[in-house]
Amino acid sequence: MTDVQITDRESFDCVDSLWADAFTRKPLDTIYTMLRVSGLADAQWDPFEETRETFSDYNWHLKAQSDELSPKSSWRIGLLMYCHAVEMSAVHNTLANLIRISQGQRYNVTPLNHLSPTSKKKKKKLFEFIPPSATVKWRELLKMSGEAELDDLVRIIGAIYNDTVRNAFSHSDYIITDTHFRWTEGGLAGEMPLGQVSNLITNSFNFFSVFTALNDRWLNMIGKSPRYHKLPQYEVLELITDDSSKLNGFRVHFSNGNSAQFIRTDAGVDCTNLCFGTDGSINFMVGELESLEDRWVVNGKTVDFGDQSVIDKL
Repeated sequence: MTDVQITDRESFDCVDSLWADAFTRKPLDTIYTMLRVSGLADAQWDPFEETRETFSDYNWHLKAQSDELSPKSSWRIGLLMYCHAVEMSAVHNTLANLIRISQGQRYNVTPLNHLSPTSKKKKKKLFEFIPPSATVKWRELLKMSGEAELDDLVRIIGAIYNDTVRNAFSHSDYIITDTHFRWTEGGLAGEMPLGQVSNLITNSFNFFSVFTALNDRWLNMIGKSPRYHKLPQYEVLELITDDSSKLNGFRVHFSNGNSAQFIRTDAGVDCTNLCFGTDGSINFMVGELESLEDRWVVNGKTVDFGDQSVIDKL
């Protein structure tokens, strides 16, 4: 579908509706998705943030002007950015979880790991794991989108991912002429007009830039919502924000005085009293079950929500 053109507005409407629908269906699981909840991590262990910086560097090179640069320079940088973008696991996992939530399912820490070649092995080595390829993950996302009747997302995925181009460039199996992008291996040799390559790159840039911007937009919107939320099992969800009121974590308070939290900052990820099932589910280490009471408690203090389900201050 390299002739299909995807606009910023189409990408915005598609992704924004995914977030909005997810919050309507399962707010807590959507917050997990937004924060990309996973395990404990030290500083500088977030590939998604690294990618943001990487794209800034690539954009500088795209704008660079020099007699020493070949006429093909901008094509090579553009294709490098394209391959980097379509390989982003954070995007794959977020889209997978948004689709899951749209179908009434829960957040999964590793929603696409079942596609790994390792999972098909009868005998596995300890700690052995081979991640699924980008092609396998995009194919699964396309299938999931179709089953969920998300026609806009189906159209967008078809217009931003081309495995032939990704594979040829990533394997250094390409030639750029004045008119075509060519490849020689992986079957019969072939070529694609540069106009179609340009459209493919533009589509992907439109989508991934909108995707990143909307992730920030929703983090900011939820960060400005009431801080404390009453949960059904006498638990209180506390939203954690940074200095700019942008959501960067949450804390769940239990009626026995214990709590669990996930907070993502530049210093790393604080993941306390959370554990993850082999099926990718999130579980809380509540503490003494005998001490749980029928009251909402935050830091040892009983919270009176009154007739409200959310409050901003205690």
